[in-house]
Amino acid sequence: MKRCVFLFTLFLILEWPISSYAWEFVNMNKMDTVYADESHCLVAREIRGQNDKSISCYCRNDIMEARYVYENYLLTQRDANLNLAYLTLVEHAQQTCGEKLDVYIATQNTEWQWNGPQVMREYPPEREINKIQLDSKGFRTVEYKVRLIYRDSKGIETNVDNFTTLDRLPPNTKK
Repeated sequence: MKRCVFLFTLFLILEWPISSYAWEFVNMNKMDTVYADESHCLVAREIRGQNDKSISCYCRNDIMEARYVYENYLLTQRDANLNLAYLTLVEHAQQTCGEKLDVYIATQNTEWQWNGPQVMREYPPEREINKIQLDSKGFRTVEYKVRLIYRDSKGIETNVDNFTTLDRLPPNTKK
C-alpha cells in the first residue's frame, strides 16, 4: 500500500509541470486560432468608418490580448503586478473598438464570445485579376465584394450588409 501511495505521489509531482505547460500550449493554440480567423471581423481595407470599429479584426485582437492577461495572470493570481498592463490593454481595446462595445465585459466575462458578423469576401476570378495592369510597385488593385451577415443568438439571420472595397495583390496571388 505504501508503495502505491509513493508511486501515486511521485506521479503527481512529475505530472504537475507537464499538465500546466500542456494547458498553456492548448491555450496558445486557441489564441492562434482566434488571430488567424478573419471570417467574423473586418480587416483594415474593409473598415468604412466609426461604425465598423467594433467589428474590426483589430478590435477583436485587442480584446483577446486583454483577455489573455486577465485569464492567465490576474484570475489565476500568477502575477498580480500585471493589473496596470491589463488596464492599459483594456483602454487600448476601448479606443480601437469605439464606444459601441463594453470592453470590460468582453475581457472579464468568461461566457463572452466574439459575435462579429459572418464576413464573406468574393474576389473576381483569377483570369480577370491577371488582366489588371501592375502598378509601379508590382501590385494589382482589385475590387472585391464584402457581405456581412448578422445573426441573433439563435443563429437566425437578422441583417445583411453588402459593399465593395479594394485590395492590392502581388502578382500571381490566388484569392
